[in-house]
Amino acid sequence: MSVRALFVTALFTSAAAAAQIANDPREKEVIETAAKPDSWFADQLGGKRIELDGQTLDLRLQYRLQQGYRADAAEAKARPADAPRMTIDQAFADPGIVAGIRAEANQEWIRQTHPGPELAWTRDEQVTSRAGEPIPVRIYRPKAEGALPVLVYYHGGGWVIGNIAAIDRSMRLLADVAKVMIVAVDYRLAPEHPYPAPWNDAEDAFDWAVANATQLGGSASRICVGGDSAGGNMAVVVTSRTRKAGKRSPACQLLYYAAVDNRPVPEMREHYLSARLFWQGFGLDVPFTDYVHRAVFPGMNLSQPEISPIFAGDIASMPPTLVAAAGFDPLRDSDRAYAAALKKAGVQTVYLEYPSLRHGFLQHTRVTKEADRASRESAAAFGKLVHGLKR
Repeated sequence: MSVRALFVTALFTSAAAAAQIANDPREKEVIETAAKPDSWFADQLGGKRIELDGQTLDLRLQYRLQQGYRADAAEAKARPADAPRMTIDQAFADPGIVAGIRAEANQEWIRQTHPGPELAWTRDEQVTSRAGEPIPVRIYRPKAEGALPVLVYYHGGGWVIGNIAAIDRSMRLLADVAKVMIVAVDYRLAPEHPYPAPWNDAEDAFDWAVANATQLGGSASRICVGGDSAGGNMAVVVTSRTRKAGKRSPACQLLYYAAVDNRPVPEMREHYLSARLFWQGFGLDVPFTDYVHRAVFPGMNLSQPEISPIFAGDIASMPPTLVAAAGFDPLRDSDRAYAAALKKAGVQTVYLEYPSLRHGFLQHTRVTKEADRASRESAAAFGKLVHGLKR
């Protein structure tokens, strides 16, 4: 997420916007813009394409990034020189402002994602956490016969934004294409609930799915975990935790541009080319990442396995895994490294990489056909993986 998205929202969105925005006028703008021909976008960009590391950024994504950073510059220019500037930490410390930030960020995901297909049914449930608190989940059942594999899914958002509504459209597509039942989890967020609260919720929701899979019409022997970005991290941690505890463990993993290495940005840049190339100017920016480290893992060693699962010692015991990465993503090379380590350890691994896309492409399907294609292709590949598991 860009700094612009945080500050503009903090200034102009109130806590009253915490519910999904009805008749979102900006959704119409996304649709109308996406319908324009490639020549229009090329003209808007002055024919200047972004090419880095042998990759060319998707034309429409480049345009939206350009518009966002131009708004950054305009907002900064319009601000009086002596006007106090709110920091990210201050914004997230104010309950009213953080509610507005989350509402607008979630709405941005919704407006940029194609509406999902019609499913057999969806329903909302509540899981009781280990602390006795409710964890909302939403269950998606596609139109398919028999006991289906179950995917317990954790959304992204750096553990500070995101919810079930924000990913509802992408979950409908995933359930329909992969022909799996999905249990999407609304885990607690930081800074109100830093580590390990979100991870505990993730594990509790998985345990609930194990206990209720058959009753829901799912296949009790094929219960998997998945997630995007921060959610991908939690999926891997749930697998490790449940295996160490001797409990029913995930049968497979689905990881979209997963945060498997969460060391500080300077350290990441020492090890990964993608971190050097793409951690500024491509949506997932350094100030937001630094804030996440402060808010979610205060004072902690960021190399420990539950924060950076790439350093876990039990990698050979991981189940079959699909990793989907984006080319213009600072996390690309750490995802490549994790997939390579899984393969080297003998784990059945499918690695997909989409060179023209950036971090968060599951929520860009309305912006560009390439993100829609990548979402469908990866969902189909996951369906093949999970339906190929032994019952």
